Amino acid sequence: MDSISLDAAEVMTGISRRTLWRRVAEGVLVSTEKDARGRTMLALEGLLEPMQDCTGLVFSAQDLAVLCQADAGNDPAPAAVGALLYAASAAFKPPPPPPSHAAALYWLRLAAEQGNCDAMHWLSTAAAQTHTEKGNHEALMWLAKAAAHGHKIAQAQMGEVLDHCVRPAP
Repeated sequence: MDSISLDAAEVMTGISRRTLWRRVAEGVLVSTEKDARGRTMLALEGLLEPMQDCTGLVFSAQDLAVLCQADAGNDPAPAAVGALLYAASAAFKPPPPPPSHAAALYWLRLAAEQGNCDAMHWLSTAAAQTHTEKGNHEALMWLAKAAAHGHKIAQAQMGEVLDHCVRPAP
C-alpha cells in the first residue's frame, strides 16, 4: 500500500497534523509502518479525496508514484510535484492563493535544498509574483542561486538584472 509521511499529508491535504492524528485514531486514516527515516506514514488511499479538495487536482497513478518518490526525497521528484501544484495554483486568479500554492512551495523548497536549479527558478518566479519588497528580494536570491547552479534561463535573467543595475542606461 502506497503511503506518504504525516508532513506530506498535512501539506497535500491542508489538514492539520492534529486532525490527521485524530482521523487515524478514529480509523478513517491508516497509519502504516514508519519509513527508513522514522517518519510516521499514512496510507494514500484515505488521503486522495482531501488531496483533491485541497489542490483541485485529480491525481493519476503516475502522479501518486511521483508524490511518493518526492516524499522519499528522490531528486527530481520534489521539483516535479512542486511544478505540478504550482501550475494548478496559478490557474486561480483571486487572492489569496489556494492551498495548492503552499503545497507547491513546500515541494519546491525541498527540491531547491537538494540543489535542483529548476525548483530554484520556480521559487524565484513565485516570490516575484507577490509584488512585495520582501518577495522581490527573495526572487532575486532564488534567481541568483538558480543561475549559479547552471540554470540557463536564470543566467540570462541575471545578466539582464546586472545590466540594469551595474551599467547606466544610454
